[in-house]
Amino acid sequence: MTQDRQSLATLAQAAGIPGSDGPIVLAVLCPAGHASSPHSGSCRVCGRDIPPQQPFQTPRPRLGHLRISTGGVVPLDRGVLLGRAPRVNADLPPNARPHLVRLASADNDLSRNHAEIVLEGWHVLVRDLGSTNGTTVALPGQPPVRLRPTEDQGIEPGTVITLADEVTLVYEAEA
Repeated sequence: MTQDRQSLATLAQAAGIPGSDGPIVLAVLCPAGHASSPHSGSCRVCGRDIPPQQPFQTPRPRLGHLRISTGGVVPLDRGVLLGRAPRVNADLPPNARPHLVRLASADNDLSRNHAEIVLEGWHVLVRDLGSTNGTTVALPGQPPVRLRPTEDQGIEPGTVITLADEVTLVYEAEA
């Protein structure tokens, strides 16, 4: 039986497939069936060329994950708040709250709320939250750049984020 793409998205949500309950985005499919931004010429997962097609609406899939130097992996299915003792506004509904990632800092070099990862559509952004010891971002093949407080920096797979010269995170795409 053939089904249209919107029906598949609805079925995925009903079945509780991870990533199927995220924000709705426009997407196109590569020949392997991976969803990508309609502005991409190649698949964000497998790198194959995306043939011309009409974009469709679907729940945004996971955009990858962060691998933390101290151990652990955080999925990018929603935002991430990083720090020594991160706190989020308790008034936010549970499905709108970011992942809270507590990072050990022997000398308190990391701020309580040090940095955050923000997902906007298909974009992954990192933002320093006015930390005392800073956040550095190194895009693949480029030198590290220190972020100014509250400045957003778009990142791509392979980017290395360093918090207070103490903890590093690597943005990796889903395989």
